[in-house]
Parts: sequence; structure tokens; C-alpha cells
Amino acid sequence: MYNVFNGNSLNTQTLPYKSNLINYSAFNELLSPIHFRSFSIKYVIEGCEKYTVNGNPYFVNQGEYLLANHFSEGFVEIDSHHLVKGICIDVSPRLISEVISSYISPEIPAEDIPEDDFFNSPHFLENQYSSTFTKTGTLLRSLDQVLSKNPYGQHEFSSEFYLKLAENIVQDHIPIYKQLQQIPAIKSETKKVLLRKLNQALDYINQHFTHPLVISTVASECCLSEFHFYRMFRLVFDMSPQQYIILKKLNYALELIKQQGADISEAALLSGFSDISAFSKTFKKHFGCSPSKFQK
Repeated sequence: MYNVFNGNSLNTQTLPYKSNLINYSAFNELLSPIHFRSFSIKYVIEGCEKYTVNGNPYFVNQGEYLLANHFSEGFVEIDSHHLVKGICIDVSPRLISEVISSYISPEIPAEDIPEDDFFNSPHFLENQYSSTFTKTGTLLRSLDQVLSKNPYGQHEFSSEFYLKLAENIVQDHIPIYKQLQQIPAIKSETKKVLLRKLNQALDYINQHFTHPLVISTVASECCLSEFHFYRMFRLVFDMSPQQYIILKKLNYALELIKQQGADISEAALLSGFSDISAFSKTFKKHFGCSPSKFQK
């Protein structure tokens, strides 16, 4: 099922629950309750959509999406001089369950597979994501290109499309499920709050890693004490914040050398290393060879 909604059509159609469907929307203004009928993806093509889901605020901008299940509730607000365009996709919970069942095999440790009770329950982590860094996001960007060319066309989507989307959702959430399991909290909501805070810290590091970073500053960005932040970060991501920062710098330096043809000193400085000798030593320790090996 494919539908188009704007200011003239918002309340003219009742949509089914727990089914597969895609909606394209275009609004300047909107204030409406959200009915999470299934696994719902709210992807923004242009502009910004403000959501409040289960009491948590999300400002979803272009190229980002919100994912929540049918245990969630809230409302959406749009107020813009320019048309805000988005895609809403519902994926049947039964399809998610089928995908999870297909992952159960002797080759995969059972503790690494999210249980069906995680997805189809209030324990699921509703959250906001960049489409750049997830398998689900890759599929959403492809869909964006198709619908943006002709949003009012007669689009049909096969069962294979929804199956692939369900597989991507499950694959994206395997590490998230494992991260939640690492947080030593009794209440599910406490685990989710802490993981959101840690992801907020990751976003901050990802935006500023080429500049000098102080761990206490990163901790304050996610409203945790430095000790609590350091402890939780190491538990969840299996490395210290400083190790993560160095890893980001090294991977960026490698990209500069391999893809952009930067020389070693330029790559070191642009990735945030102030000492070229220390950069080369750290690079070799991590990648097993000197930076010069990657120069064209």
C-alpha cells in the first residue's frame, strides 16, 4: 500500500494496523498525535520534523529517521515556511518475527540474537538515526530517490522489499541489543536512557574528533559525570572514550591518504594529530604498516 498525505488529505483515510505500507508526506504545518501502527520509520527528505515519542523529544532533520515500534506513542509537529517532505514506512511485527527466527542457527551464538520479545515489546529502543550509518538508512536513501522523482505516481512495493527492510532493521539492532545487555541496570527504561546518552556522546565525538577533546567535556555533553561516562562507555563499546577518539582519527587519516591522496604530514594534521612522529607510530601499531604503504 502506498499513500500520499498533505494538508488536504491527512484525516481522509484510515490506515491498517500491523501491516506493510508506505506514506509520502508534504506539510508546512502539522500538529498531530502519532499512531505507531507497526514498526514505524519516520524518514525526513527535506526540512525538520519534531517528534515527541514516549516522552522523548526528537528533531529529525533531512537524511535522518526515527524508528519505533507499536508500543510507542506521541505526536509530531511541523512548522516551516518551506514544505517539509518525509516518508513513513510501516513494517509488520510478524515480518520482523520471521526474520529473527531465520537468524537462529548453530553458527550464531544465541546471546547475540535479539529476542522477539525485545522487538515486539516496550523494551525496544525507539531512537533517531542518520541514514548514512545504517543498513536501513541505505535502503531509505534509495527509496527517497525513487519517490522524490514522482511522489504522486502509482508506486507498488513487493513483499521482497519489505522483507529486505525487516532484515536491515534486525541487523542494525543486533549491536544495539548487545549494547543494552551490557548496561548494568534493572529497569529497561534506565538502560535505554543511558544508551541514548552514550550515543549522544558518540555523535559529539564524531563531529569534533579532529579537534582536541577533553573527556570531561564529552561527558557533560551527554549529562553524565566523567567517571560514570567513562565506565559506561567502556562497558558498552568495549573500549575507552580515548581509544575511540584515536580510532576515529586513524580511520579518517587512512581515508585522506587512500582516497584523497594526502601526504602523511597533511593527513596527520587534518585528522587531529599534532605530532607527525607519534601519528606514524600509532598508525603502524593499529594497521600493521606505516602510512606510506597506502600512498599511491
